[in-house]
Amino acid sequence: MKSEVLIIRPQIWCSLRLVGIKTKLLFFLLFGPFFFSACNNKDLDLYVESENYSNAADFVGNNYNLSLFYAALKQADLLDLLKQEGPFTLFAPNNKAFNDLGIVRTSDFASMNQDSLRHMLQYHILPRRLYSNDIPPNTIDNKYVNMADKELFIGYKYSKGCDGCLVQSDVYVNGAKSVVPTQNIVLANGVLHMIDKVLKYHTTVQDILQADSTYSLFVAFLKRTGNWERLAQPAYITVFAPNNEAFIKAGLTASAIANLNPMAYGKRLAQVYLLHNHFFLSDMRIYGQQPGSGYYGSPFYRARIVGDEGYYFGISSNPTMDVFIIHSQAPEPNNPIRISQFQPGYRTDHKADNGVVHGISSLLVLPEEAKINEQK
Repeated sequence: MKSEVLIIRPQIWCSLRLVGIKTKLLFFLLFGPFFFSACNNKDLDLYVESENYSNAADFVGNNYNLSLFYAALKQADLLDLLKQEGPFTLFAPNNKAFNDLGIVRTSDFASMNQDSLRHMLQYHILPRRLYSNDIPPNTIDNKYVNMADKELFIGYKYSKGCDGCLVQSDVYVNGAKSVVPTQNIVLANGVLHMIDKVLKYHTTVQDILQADSTYSLFVAFLKRTGNWERLAQPAYITVFAPNNEAFIKAGLTASAIANLNPMAYGKRLAQVYLLHNHFFLSDMRIYGQQPGSGYYGSPFYRARIVGDEGYYFGISSNPTMDVFIIHSQAPEPNNPIRISQFQPGYRTDHKADNGVVHGISSLLVLPEEAKINEQK
């Protein structure tokens, strides 16, 4: 494969990715003075692409931390594609990302449906090169169509406090994170970003919840409260889904849900889990806290609950990013009524065409707290 044109991209540190003695000598003869002056201002990253780089398939196959991703590509018969000219951008889940899903051996892919696996992997590949510097800094929802013909939502967190300071430069794709050491890995036929989660996709939010048996009580609850059909409609919705354990812990068994009278409760009983918008948890990290003080008084996110506007749903700014409910007239903004933690990261940021699902571990409103005759 012939050498590519020199690509100069603004970045937060000065680095040079070169492979092969001939390439190094040629580069310094042609661009040496420019290179050293550029390093003085620490604002450039230089990508020099040559025939010495591995193609996407070979690079993944030779990287131990991507051995499960390679096995998946092999099982899905995609390796030959990734040896072609491209260009491609691979968002490659590392081995831990697969381990989180219970996939620990390369042989685990053998029993999977090949077509379904291929579609899932195509979801991780763009038919173009996309470096971090191609993404506008401190933005979310930059949309790029992948090889499954679906849009990926890509965000970029960039912060540089001062010259010589540590710099944050995180790429997020559908909520999965790629950090500086594993970003912008130049390939002969593209670029690779290693990510910390396997990207998950279903057609609708309904499909996500129905496919996961740990949400069966939540599904029954949404049906009983008249909110289920909304999750199949095209308008965006972000769902914070308590698992079965959360309902049982609160005494809401399948029988209790079936006997629930929705008319006896305020809308917040169910609407607290349904936000009429679209966001990934990484969006909070990119945009930062709202004005105020404290984890709950200055949260990452806060919005009135639809149909019960006297209450707010929020996402706190503490390290665990607790979700919470609070009254709009609460005398102390750092004392929410109830909080819940998120389920592990691999159970958040589950994408559908009409929204996103994030798993949470506790109920935010108990039935006795939402009875209409007790509302103030």
